[in-house]
Amino acid sequence: MHGVQGAVFQLLNFGIVAGGLFLITGFLHHRIGSTDIIGLGGVAKSMSLLVAFFFFFGLASMRVPGTNGFPAEFLLIVSALSTHTGAGLAALFTIVVGAGYFLGIYRQAFLGPVRHAVISEAVGLRSRELALVLVLAGLILLLGLWPSSVLDIIRVASEAWVGHLK
Repeated sequence: MHGVQGAVFQLLNFGIVAGGLFLITGFLHHRIGSTDIIGLGGVAKSMSLLVAFFFFFGLASMRVPGTNGFPAEFLLIVSALSTHTGAGLAALFTIVVGAGYFLGIYRQAFLGPVRHAVISEAVGLRSRELALVLVLAGLILLLGLWPSSVLDIIRVASEAWVGHLK
């Protein structure tokens, strides 16, 4: 039953986190005309707030404790480890690989020297963009720190669904 709850919660979380990452990527593309990782570099120097929110959403996608992805991923991993240990260990391994991949891309695209003049001249987040990103960041923190607000709602449906499988 916990695995089902975790899966449903993870679907909700994916929409929030991926939506935030795509939104920030769109803001970046609008400012510099590209999101090509190899061509970027030094974005943090001119758009520090945008880069900070991208990192925060990346932490949420890595399921860091305190973000909305952690409780759902925890339920999924515990359920997988208790029913299929090999699958649970494989899931843990892919989480580590995914985190390394994100951090490598983040470093290459946003840190280091500025490679193009358009990046150094780009402006940071505008107030309406900041408002959108803050709403998503607030949801990430809210659902990460108080997951019971969602888990209590989906518990009854999860129990009924699992009951039909038995």
